[in-house]
Amino acid sequence: MAVTLEQSPNLPFDQAYGPNPVTLSGIPVDPITGIPTADKYVLRIYRNGELIADLRQSPNRLARAIFDIQNTLQNFVSPSDSNIEQTGWIGADLENSALESTPYGFEIGSETSGVVTIDVITGDAFLDFGGTKPYYAVPYSAAPYVPALSSDSSGCTNILKKGLVFSDVDNFRLGSAITDGKPAWLSNVYKVYDHDVTEEDMTTLSYYNGVSGTGPSLANGIEAFTIWQYNGNTLVSQDSVYNTQGNGGGPNTAPGQGNAVVYPYEGITVGTGPKNWQEFAAGVTTHYYVATNAWNSSLCVGTNAGLTDDSMHAVHRFNIIDPQCNDYPEYQFSWLNSYGFRDYYSFSKRKERGVNITRNNYLREAANYNSDSYSVDPSDRGTTTYSQALVERFSAFTDYLSDADAKFLEYLFISADVKVRFDDAPGSQQQEWVPVTLLSNSYTEKTYRKDRLFQYKVDFKIAHNIKSQRG
Repeated sequence: MAVTLEQSPNLPFDQAYGPNPVTLSGIPVDPITGIPTADKYVLRIYRNGELIADLRQSPNRLARAIFDIQNTLQNFVSPSDSNIEQTGWIGADLENSALESTPYGFEIGSETSGVVTIDVITGDAFLDFGGTKPYYAVPYSAAPYVPALSSDSSGCTNILKKGLVFSDVDNFRLGSAITDGKPAWLSNVYKVYDHDVTEEDMTTLSYYNGVSGTGPSLANGIEAFTIWQYNGNTLVSQDSVYNTQGNGGGPNTAPGQGNAVVYPYEGITVGTGPKNWQEFAAGVTTHYYVATNAWNSSLCVGTNAGLTDDSMHAVHRFNIIDPQCNDYPEYQFSWLNSYGFRDYYSFSKRKERGVNITRNNYLREAANYNSDSYSVDPSDRGTTTYSQALVERFSAFTDYLSDADAKFLEYLFISADVKVRFDDAPGSQQQEWVPVTLLSNSYTEKTYRKDRLFQYKVDFKIAHNIKSQRG
């Protein structure tokens, strides 16, 4: 009897930080002795054809073997590229998910007296992103993040369901609550997720680049990203970037190819901040919307030939805010969110900066005994600093928060990878992102109900110490 795969991580993707169970069955038990007819189950994990784990397990009392392979997969996902925040501002407009995801597959079988028999080879049929999930999320549900498409009688692409974005932002309003400029296709029942940004901010959004349903054959993923810019009720511009390899995305190398979505293109990140988007109309735009477009036949009526007007994913709106005259220079934070991609928030209130100094001192004699006579120079040191460690540390405060923003910031406090952009840095350094380490070792949830007006404070240090000379 062949070994079979009874349980596996979810398709089309799962998250690496949480249970990724694999259950094997098929080793029969001798009906007389009750002893399995093979010694062990064999589970070999491959990534891009390379063997990354060879696991063996004896059958349990139900003649099955259960593996949790999350620790193996976590070795092959990592935070985004160190310059991901500058996507579009420096270099390409898009980024694929080569770092944030990993493909993998299995060889499964059995071992008897040291001889391995392989019954099933899956190839790289599975994918994990570097996100987290609860301990009970088995099976993991990827459906909320996957757009669903269909095709009408004319061959036009219809969007049946919007996918969610890989972001912990949950501050939304319905389209019916928006009273200023918005695209005609933005329905009153759509959820629109709000971001407040200044003209100097850099942000990105990350999406699952795949679809479900039975849409047109060429509509296999995100065809393009479109930003709709408004000044009040007036449309300023509508700018699209095609999801092609030349623009940093893929898998298409030209618009309308309809290539199958494979690693590393299952996740696509687009630069969405005012500083990321080259066509941003500084001083004019009051708000803009970020939408994803599916491929559409050029015969179908729409604003863009070859693209759907309607968005494949939840629409995100960016509101341009002007700093208040009594605000401090902005500290914009970027952190690894629960999906393994990036989220952003700006702290614009009170700031504090200091340096923690640890000195390695020794006492040096005033006189030099290796000389022809005893003499003392009054300016020579006694206590001397041989070396010192200089840790640059900061405190930053938010404005008064809503409950939605407070919930959003929770993942900043527990994130393992945080960066800061200092708006008071000199010149061009204002656009650089500096890795930091949070010093706040606890998080206490605040809400309007129990705290009324409230702020959050974050303490952090620069991940690289200041260099110091010897004394």
